[in-house]
Amino acid sequence: MKKPIFSALLIGVGSFLLCVAPLSARVSIAAAPGPLPKTVVPLLYDINVVPNLKTMKIAGNERVVVDVVNPTKTVVVDALQTTVQSAKIDGTSASSVKIGRKSERVTMRFPRTIAVGKHTLTIAYTATVQTSSQGLFVQKYLDENGKPAEMIGTQMEATDARRMFPGWDEPAFRAKFHLTATVPRAWTAVSNMPIAKSVNVGAASKRVTFETTPSMSSYLVVLCAGNFDRISGSANGTKINVYGTKGKGPELTYALHSLERLIPYYERYYGIKFPLPKLDMVAIPGFFGGAMENWGAMTFTEDSIVYNPKIQPRSAKRGVFDIIAHETSHQWNGDLTTMAWWDGLWLNEGFATWMETKATEENNPTWHRWLGFDQANDGTMIADALGTTHPVQMPVHNETEANEVFDELSYQKAGAFLRMMEAYLGPQTFRKGLHAYFTANEYANTVPSDLWSALSQVSHQNIARIANSWIEKPGFPSIAVTARCQNGTRTLKLTQQRYTSDGTAPGSTIWAIPLNIESAPGKFTPVLFDTPSMTVAGGHCNEPLVLNGNDIGYYRVSYDAAQRRLQQNFFRKLSVADRLELLDNSWAFAEDGKAKLSTVMAYVNADAGDTNPHVVGQVLTLLGTMAQYEYHQPGDAAFKRYEIGYLRPVLSALGGWDGASTSVERTALRESVIGALASAEDSATIAEARKRFALLAKNPTALAPGLKDTVVSIVGRYADEQTYNQLMQLGMSSHNPIEMQSYMESAFIAKDPALAQKSLQMSLHLPPQFQSFAPVIVAIVGQDHPRMAWAFLLKHTNALFGQMSGFDRLPYVSGIAGAFWRGVPPEQIDAYLKANLPPQASLSIDKAMAGVHLLLKHRARLLPQIDAFVKAR
Repeated sequence: MKKPIFSALLIGVGSFLLCVAPLSARVSIAAAPGPLPKTVVPLLYDINVVPNLKTMKIAGNERVVVDVVNPTKTVVVDALQTTVQSAKIDGTSASSVKIGRKSERVTMRFPRTIAVGKHTLTIAYTATVQTSSQGLFVQKYLDENGKPAEMIGTQMEATDARRMFPGWDEPAFRAKFHLTATVPRAWTAVSNMPIAKSVNVGAASKRVTFETTPSMSSYLVVLCAGNFDRISGSANGTKINVYGTKGKGPELTYALHSLERLIPYYERYYGIKFPLPKLDMVAIPGFFGGAMENWGAMTFTEDSIVYNPKIQPRSAKRGVFDIIAHETSHQWNGDLTTMAWWDGLWLNEGFATWMETKATEENNPTWHRWLGFDQANDGTMIADALGTTHPVQMPVHNETEANEVFDELSYQKAGAFLRMMEAYLGPQTFRKGLHAYFTANEYANTVPSDLWSALSQVSHQNIARIANSWIEKPGFPSIAVTARCQNGTRTLKLTQQRYTSDGTAPGSTIWAIPLNIESAPGKFTPVLFDTPSMTVAGGHCNEPLVLNGNDIGYYRVSYDAAQRRLQQNFFRKLSVADRLELLDNSWAFAEDGKAKLSTVMAYVNADAGDTNPHVVGQVLTLLGTMAQYEYHQPGDAAFKRYEIGYLRPVLSALGGWDGASTSVERTALRESVIGALASAEDSATIAEARKRFALLAKNPTALAPGLKDTVVSIVGRYADEQTYNQLMQLGMSSHNPIEMQSYMESAFIAKDPALAQKSLQMSLHLPPQFQSFAPVIVAIVGQDHPRMAWAFLLKHTNALFGQMSGFDRLPYVSGIAGAFWRGVPPEQIDAYLKANLPPQASLSIDKAMAGVHLLLKHRARLLPQIDAFVKAR
């Protein structure tokens, strides 16, 4: 049964939460966006489904208690790939039932006007079992014995609940759900709530009925069933189960322990007890590229949460904890409180991205998770600096547009804004505001003004004025800093304008920028910069200045020459976050033509001798990007020689191939350096990798997991046919999906043209749980053999993408095609995208093509500078 969630706050939350007066929720059904009429509102669904995996049909019937707000003769619901056998309201049959295939709606007209008040709508229907992760789908896979097997799962977000049952498939139409499903008797069935009863029917089936859910949005409904392993635990009275296909149980133990830590953390932070009696995780082979926060039963792509310490490096724990932290955060921000419409998706995903990082950092401080968050910001800024960017809060008119808002802006930029606001308001004040926001909107839907009101109430500031430029305007600011010194004291002249990388006009937006001015290492002054220009104090003239101290802000900063020299002179004394920010910004300025490559390399040289894994790792990333620009260009060989000369001393400082492995981060860096040396075609590194790979044939545990992956990748890159076949055999025989993918990916990156052709053909014959990886293989081959891979893509598009959901198809098609920027003319890529994506996906197409053109411009701009730098060494 449902537990009370607001009767008392958890012990240890802090008395400051208790003094916040609750706000009243603001978004009603009538005021919520969305095309469905608001005259009829669902209150309780009673759904019975019988999936048939032979006919690929779902026999369904449902009774929906509805509230008729205004008298009407018609009821309109969402439905897709569904036929309706009968529809009745309070026992009276519909006089007509019209199914709009394009509109994805069913209009039921009744002979008499339905009066205001509660009524019961009953629908008998037949829906379709899907073959990709949308609605209720069948997932085929190879079981632990290598034999074909299958299970069912659901993926409803954004608008695919309508594929399983007719209903009000918009987030504002919250309702309770009572689900019954008939499945094979040997299978385990999982849904949002615990099982209420299970009754055998027929010779081999059972009818499973689940308890009724709290009021929630339709996209959070879940049903999974299969031949599962289960491991169980608990956290603060909440029952926890982790399900995976048979044989996977032991590899899900770390996921279970992670969730046991995360539930108490979020309960303490939010000050709200987890409201359901249980929280499950289900690992689905193949599935899709991530996870889904279904309330009470989160689903995950299997390879995102398995962990076997014998064959996976310790660093793999981070990814597992991260993704579980993200989806578990959604149990409060997204499930308990939900955005009113898809234009506010960031209220779900930005929150979860920020909280995922916060939870991981506080539970695993040695992982330095905020540094990874900062670097993800930099990647997001690249897309956000283009003319094709959009505001975080953007209009959404249809189902395709709903899928398009699941991008880096809704996730990373929105999360970065929340981090800035937390730092500006202070952690306690910000937390008070969040608590007020969640308690005001429990079991309800929100718009951004609800959050601004809660934060304004506790901070006594106009938060909407600060937030407007970040959430409702496209792009982000760049700040130019000019310093003036007098009597040893520094005064800073600051100016701001929108940062663009493609010639887009900056416009007139003025951001309210929360600065964290670091006038000396560790000395911070918060300042709100909300005018076109301003003058502020900047500390002593002989101390290094970082305007965005510890890289908390989502903006770029350019400094005058004197400040750059100070930063470089004191570089190793700056925090790791500061050093990463200066490297990231100077590289962006060089790529975009706002500075020279020499500025970047001056910071790199200032870091000489450093072995900090994050800073050196960022330098490796910059060198890797330069290598991408040089690939197959006249300066390629000379640049590789420079790389090798730079990397060998770094590897030596890390202890060489067999250095100490006490630090997870240093171990991972050493493996990255070895991989980079091999990419630069260092013959000694390649020979050593082959020597160590030979040891694996005699002893599969001869190499530590991370080093094994590095070695396997190197020998795959330079493989002959015998090695290629060996890698494929090792992959196909592995039980662990991560290890399987590692071996197979290593084979697919083989440079040899004949093996590349073999990889392309292999993409059409992958095990069922890896079929979504097929287009990625084409993109991988395309890096070395673009014409070969492009011709294959054109010929086999339907085979590669045909089974994908619309949600997955958008990023896959645009991402794979965009990966050919070095070897296929842009006009051909553009034509391909327009031919293979719907017209409503114009934003995705425009963004992909803007990225292609930007990469070509960056290469043309930087190649002469890279060549000149290498020649001068």
